[in-house]
Amino acid sequence: MKLILANDVGNDKMKIIEPGVEGVTKIPSAYKRVSRKPQVHETDVQKNVVNLLDQLLVHITSPSVRRDGLYMIGNRAIQTTEGVTNMDIAVTEKHTNDLPLINSLGYAAARAVQKEYEATKELPKSIDLEVYMSTAIPASQHNIETAKHLEDRFKEGHLVVVYVGKEAVTVQVEFKGIKVTKEGIPALYTIFEAPSDMFTEFSKEYGLKGIDGSYFMNSKIMHSDMGSGTTEYIYSVGVNPKPDLCSGERRGVGHAIEEAISLMAEERKGLNINRQQFANYIEKPDEYPKDHELAVECLKEARINQIDFILGDIRKRYTVTLSSEPEYIAVYGGASIEFKDDMYEELKEFADSVDAKVLWIPKEYAVNMNVIGLDILNKNMLFVEHYNDAVAV
Repeated sequence: MKLILANDVGNDKMKIIEPGVEGVTKIPSAYKRVSRKPQVHETDVQKNVVNLLDQLLVHITSPSVRRDGLYMIGNRAIQTTEGVTNMDIAVTEKHTNDLPLINSLGYAAARAVQKEYEATKELPKSIDLEVYMSTAIPASQHNIETAKHLEDRFKEGHLVVVYVGKEAVTVQVEFKGIKVTKEGIPALYTIFEAPSDMFTEFSKEYGLKGIDGSYFMNSKIMHSDMGSGTTEYIYSVGVNPKPDLCSGERRGVGHAIEEAISLMAEERKGLNINRQQFANYIEKPDEYPKDHELAVECLKEARINQIDFILGDIRKRYTVTLSSEPEYIAVYGGASIEFKDDMYEELKEFADSVDAKVLWIPKEYAVNMNVIGLDILNKNMLFVEHYNDAVAV
């Protein structure tokens, strides 16, 4: 079996696009290592296969992870805070972290089980899986050595046992193709191929008409890709990113969330939650009515420092590093949604002062810019000969 994956391993969520699969699959970037299998409450095989990604339990044997063992992954891992591992946004570097390996292996193996079951209506005992995957690490961490290090970790042989209720499927995972690029660079290709509605706000702001992605193909753009743990500053001239002028900082909504959790804990004694659970308080007010209002209030206060840091970064990089050359300052990423209300006008004032235009990507596209770009690269550059061979469920 063959999988083609565009895999944006974010500090908050892993976002994945497969050929022929509608939309973007999102898996919380968290895992929990457990010593024994939990009790099985659902024995219907079909239901368990359908819900596999939400109830993901796997045993991983791999020379690329520090500890072989039994792992809950994604949504199943964050049902409680005890023993949960997520990305340490303060110090961890993605190419050495086990989370990208563990979560990617678990996802790929589970998808192989789902696809085989869909095709045969039977649960196999074993599957041999070939994976072709593109992913990205922060610009501040990316160089030839770190990219190769992560690629080599994926290229090792991996054995994953996927638990489907009481049943187990052994998946031999081999990465036949793997490419690690810089976060922010794939988004450049997303802009070029974007429909006109991505630029509706931009066109209205600057009195333009008939704008689509081709409008920017010969432009100088400074990209600010604001994520959870890092903000990437990418410079592109036409279709070419300029690697020597790309960098990143540990800024983002994840840092604001950690500060907000501390503020919230001062109000709610004994509060013990992780970033993913806090995000649920913000995103799902109907499910968390008791906590939503306080979480919003704390995050509003905590995000101010991050916004000031990022605005300072943009001003310095634009004027000093890039000698005020970019025509456009493009802003996207998950944090751009959270920060826009407090940041847009100040950034617009700066851009006006240096004769540049702000391209603030709307929230419908902002979070998925990198994963869409990775999929474009998979289809058109990296895995052209394999792309259409991947049969989707």
